[in-house]
Amino acid sequence: MRLSIALTAKALVFLAAVALPLATAGPSRAQDDLRGFELAGDYQLFLEGQEAAGARLYLSRTAGAFLVIADDLPSPVLLSARNQSAYKVQLLKISPAGEDTVDLLPGALFGSAMPFRQIPKGLEFQVDGVRAQLRQRPSLAGEATLEALYDHDPGYRRSANAYETDPAVVAEIVELGDGVEIRTVFGSWCHVCERFMPRGLKVHEQLRESPLRFTYYGLGDDNPWGDAEVSRLEVKELPTAIVYRNGREIGRYAGGPGWTRPEVSLRNILRENP
Repeated sequence: MRLSIALTAKALVFLAAVALPLATAGPSRAQDDLRGFELAGDYQLFLEGQEAAGARLYLSRTAGAFLVIADDLPSPVLLSARNQSAYKVQLLKISPAGEDTVDLLPGALFGSAMPFRQIPKGLEFQVDGVRAQLRQRPSLAGEATLEALYDHDPGYRRSANAYETDPAVVAEIVELGDGVEIRTVFGSWCHVCERFMPRGLKVHEQLRESPLRFTYYGLGDDNPWGDAEVSRLEVKELPTAIVYRNGREIGRYAGGPGWTRPEVSLRNILRENP
């Protein structure tokens, strides 16, 4: 998958939904199926031009909506792509539903629908005279750590926690892992990375005490193909994990197929190159 395609699929997912024809959606639809809002890291909230510290942004792809919670907002706000409108939300009707996940209870929305508009890489709306913007978060570019990935996108940690590795395969990797480094090139804006890379992060977590070393390099979204690391490592897909033993490349796994069971992909490379 080429990087530009992955960018459109991941970083602009909500803006693309806003742009869809919604002639059949009426105000009554705003209350429908408001569940499964997951803490999101793709956007930042700004109030009157200043970043809102401690703001929590939740995205529900099922509902086609953002839920915005911040101390300096008059109330939480739902931004509905289906209705192209913003709605105030009663705080007491926001119900925890799992790890970093909330649902809205029936009757959570109140007041009149408020319009919002698209701005470059974001959305703008007002609540009781307070000007608010959601802006796309800058990409995680350059050298990165496991902790930085989790901090940048909470979805990575949720997906990593949900993934179950094969314990026997992980144990074999430990036995074969002397002098091994796995360098992963990724894009924090990449849909394929969002889906599959957390599985590799789970493997990394389970191998923290092993001889293996994991490093990560993030590509910016402005000109990812022009990044010097892409050229140096001849990266063709994201994410790409390059496996080295004692400084010499012995294999790589890339894209969805390579990362479906990353512990198996890694184990197989190590088996073939003891």
